Amino acid sequence: MGPYDLSFFLVAALVNLNSVPVIAAIGPGALLFWLLGFVLFFLPQGVAVLELSSRYPQEGGIYNWTKTAFGDFHGFLSGWCYWTNNIFYIPTLLFYIVGFAAYIGGAATASLATNPLSMSLISLALLWLITGINILGLDVGKWVQSVGAIGTLLTTAVILAVGLIMLSTQSAANAISVPSVFSGFSDWRSIALLSVVCLNYVGLELGSVLGDEIKEPRKSIPRAVMIAGVTTVTLYLIATFALQLTIPSQEIGVIDGILQGVQRAATSIQLPWIVIPVALLMSLNAAGNTSAWLAGSSRIPFVIGIDRYLPAALGRTHPRFHTPHVALVVQGFASSLFIVISAIGSSVHDMYMILLQTTVILQLIPYLYMFAALIRLTLRRNAADAEEGYFRNSWSIYAAGVLGFLVTAGALCVAFIPSASVSDVWNFELKTTLGALSFLIPALILFRVRIRKDRFRVAVPQDVEVVPD
Repeated sequence: MGPYDLSFFLVAALVNLNSVPVIAAIGPGALLFWLLGFVLFFLPQGVAVLELSSRYPQEGGIYNWTKTAFGDFHGFLSGWCYWTNNIFYIPTLLFYIVGFAAYIGGAATASLATNPLSMSLISLALLWLITGINILGLDVGKWVQSVGAIGTLLTTAVILAVGLIMLSTQSAANAISVPSVFSGFSDWRSIALLSVVCLNYVGLELGSVLGDEIKEPRKSIPRAVMIAGVTTVTLYLIATFALQLTIPSQEIGVIDGILQGVQRAATSIQLPWIVIPVALLMSLNAAGNTSAWLAGSSRIPFVIGIDRYLPAALGRTHPRFHTPHVALVVQGFASSLFIVISAIGSSVHDMYMILLQTTVILQLIPYLYMFAALIRLTLRRNAADAEEGYFRNSWSIYAAGVLGFLVTAGALCVAFIPSASVSDVWNFELKTTLGALSFLIPALILFRVRIRKDRFRVAVPQDVEVVPD
């Protein structure tokens, strides 16, 4: 991929308009949440990615950076969490596409968004379709991501236009003022949404994860990071503002909130036909987002498989398409499993929130490592490293590392706080905690087993036959 392909790729990965309703449901205060997340988390992330990708441009990204700074075990754990969090995150994106289908098909498909069984079955079909496309390679997959980025831009433009037209004919659905913007902190449980904001700002490092598949990564990655960064925060603010204009915050649904707003506004201004095109564009956004994360995250087990801390089969590439097809298929099966598990005994809303918060927990662990690695590797930096790095001033790097680490740690803690919209708190806490542990514990076991095998090989010469007791 060249710099512009990578820019579209990052926009497709970063801008998940479908998650805007989760934040927007607290009212105009959502605007402040996006700004705080940008300043406190996104900017430090940008510094970390630009600096570390300049010094260590090889494929693997966060995995390689953590491994270089803290050793094999921490590199493995970071890479494992980075990969497995997408096993939860990708199903949430697929749920959006199914939810949009409910609008596209009208009354005939309206029940899809509220039926866990149909939601699960259609999500599984979409998951394997997108997995198959990515097995064909980035030359094919990048078009899904590019179309998704275009769908994101067009969707934002349309919902803003609809919101402004509605505002010109009647008052805004939510009063937007300085007091209302700060009202988002009136309910202490709303602080949990800061972790979701951080999740929606992750992804700048994906270009580095694909390092060996990018043309001139030292030039392409910084350019794409800057373009994607400005685009991301702008689109999130515009989409949230438009949603506040069109629908009361307490009525915003977490899955179809944007389409709710568009439908209500379109009916008010006598343009009901616009709902279906917007639903199609939103589907493209979700598909691009899914494809980007599926492609990027699958490179982590691929690289770890090459290092042989995971089964070596994960490090294999397809003989024709030269893609990590085994890693992609394994990720597809794992996501399929958790789509089924999350559907058992949960409403569609709680099912979505459980997957989302588990994703947040696993995603932020690698970011803790990334910011810590930024600090540690900067402390070790010599004159040659400074020449290869993106920033010349070490103090700006330290500041970004410390701020990013503290904010990430805080977001990780509040991820366990259920939002006010969760109906079954104990079910939420149990499934979220067990979901995270069910992936962290196997990582420790796998690494331990691998180390024992390596020690055994060293202790026993290759030409000595070991006779079992």
